Amino acid sequence: MKIGDRVTVIEVAHFFGLDNLSGPYYGFWSGIGSDIGEITLIGAALSIWWKHECHVKGCHRVVRHPVAGTPHVVCRKHHPDDDSPTHQEVLEQHRAAAGR
Repeated sequence: MKIGDRVTVIEVAHFFGLDNLSGPYYGFWSGIGSDIGEITLIGAALSIWWKHECHVKGCHRVVRHPVAGTPHVVCRKHHPDDDSPTHQEVLEQHRAAAGR
């Protein structure tokens, strides 16, 4: 092992916090080891998003409407029994209410 190789190993060990800074593993947990918690939080947020998105392939909307007789939960756009008002109906009702 050449001197240049040893310096590289020491620098990598210091980057990962594997050398003894203030105690065993202190450098790891206050350095790159703290990223474990951040990765966990990002993973949890993605899991929640994937659980609550529309089951139709390619649709990433938030779901709220179960489809009767199936285990699927879909967004309002893809629900077969969509009785909600359209945008045009809402505008017409608003204009009618504002005209009073």
